[in-house]
Amino acid sequence: MTQHNQSIQEEQRTGFSRFITAVFDGWSNAGVDFVVLRNYEGLPHKTTNDIDVLVARDQLKLAEQTLVSVAAHEGYSLVNRAEFVPVSLHFANLETADQIHFDLFIDMRWHSFEFVRCADFLGRKIQRANFWIPHPADEACTNLLGFLIYQGRVRDKYKRGIVSAFRIYANAAQALLAESYGDALAQKLVRLAIQEKWADIERMARKLRVTLLVGLVGRHPIKTLAAIATDAARFVRRMFQPAGLMVVLLGPDGSGKSTIAKAVLEGLTGTFYTAKSVHYHWKPKLVQRKAYHAQAVVTNPHGRPPRNLVLSILFFGLHWAEFVLGSILKIWPVLFRGGLVLIERYYHDFFVDQARYRLRVPRVLVELGYLFVKKPDLVLVLDAPVHVLRMRKQEVSEGETERQRRAYIELATTTKNAVVINAEQQPQQVTAHAVKAILNHLAARAQRRAGQYPNAMSPQEITGTATELTPPDQPTGAEG
Repeated sequence: MTQHNQSIQEEQRTGFSRFITAVFDGWSNAGVDFVVLRNYEGLPHKTTNDIDVLVARDQLKLAEQTLVSVAAHEGYSLVNRAEFVPVSLHFANLETADQIHFDLFIDMRWHSFEFVRCADFLGRKIQRANFWIPHPADEACTNLLGFLIYQGRVRDKYKRGIVSAFRIYANAAQALLAESYGDALAQKLVRLAIQEKWADIERMARKLRVTLLVGLVGRHPIKTLAAIATDAARFVRRMFQPAGLMVVLLGPDGSGKSTIAKAVLEGLTGTFYTAKSVHYHWKPKLVQRKAYHAQAVVTNPHGRPPRNLVLSILFFGLHWAEFVLGSILKIWPVLFRGGLVLIERYYHDFFVDQARYRLRVPRVLVELGYLFVKKPDLVLVLDAPVHVLRMRKQEVSEGETERQRRAYIELATTTKNAVVINAEQQPQQVTAHAVKAILNHLAARAQRRAGQYPNAMSPQEITGTATELTPPDQPTGAEG
């Protein structure tokens, strides 16, 4: 790692540390009861950019308002808000593109069902520096069940802590687990964990889910129905305002679309999980093409003459149907889950470069088709002088390169939410501009959706109390 990169990372850590410290102080000043659920060992000096916090049920709104106010005071903008089981709040420094996010929980749920009862977590919390952490038994049960119920496995990174906590606090862990799964299953889980028989525990996942569902419906039918209704309402809200983002990357041959696309995905991992995001070239494919044809388009895009008008319209119709169906079957689910959809070229190529697809379709038909196609949230147009584009790629003629460049710039002037980026720069600079353009778009969208957060704290209230931080390697808080 270069000295420059080390300096950037150190500045990022310092910024995060200051921000996180201010958040914890702000919550304390506002009277928010909270615990950091996991991965708190290095806080506030080190973070994974993902902080899970449990807050009192009646203080969720206050916690969120305070968090947004602190972020603004520290130079971080809210760029995304998603209502999953927690309320996920993503922040970014729009100058540096540093990204961090908080998940605010009021309970621990698998879909609509509370898989571990955490009503007493806050009453058993332990202070550490200027924040609080769960009792070891509470933390271990949460880390064990959170992934076991959802994914049928136990994450390796939490196994050692689960074993340690269960050996010391076996009775407390059994009592907590028994509230949802009964004494017999609770004792078995604790015993197998202490013996580190993880495969046996993972084979219990289905039985635990069934026991949880039967128990909740039987003991608390009204409460369970209310939870399902609340979940359904959240589901509907996400349908109309999905947390994901669709970005289209345009530009003539040689502008570096593929290189930049991959780098942008990496640069936004603090806001969009890689596992939830997708990268498409042109469109989501519902029908697989022959490999040789795809290669021919890449290496010699204008190598074959266009089809006649009738065949062009026929093939255009097939492509159009795939764009429409792909939006429904492939793009929308990613947006609903809160992922990033990044597409190179997309439908816009029909306006600029039909020859690439051997088409000769009247523009009026292309415009008519676009009315029914999923529109991107943001369009990034990469532009560079013709001689730069020609140095990078010479798969089309110089005249065609110049025509494409003019056409993409003209398209940018008539396309909603289009941003032109200078692609003559080094790839890392182009990527930085693209990432910042996306974050700025997200910040504007978040502002429209969330409003001004009325009754948020003032800067004076946020910074009212100075906190002396404990170094991350110094133990704090009571044990037991």
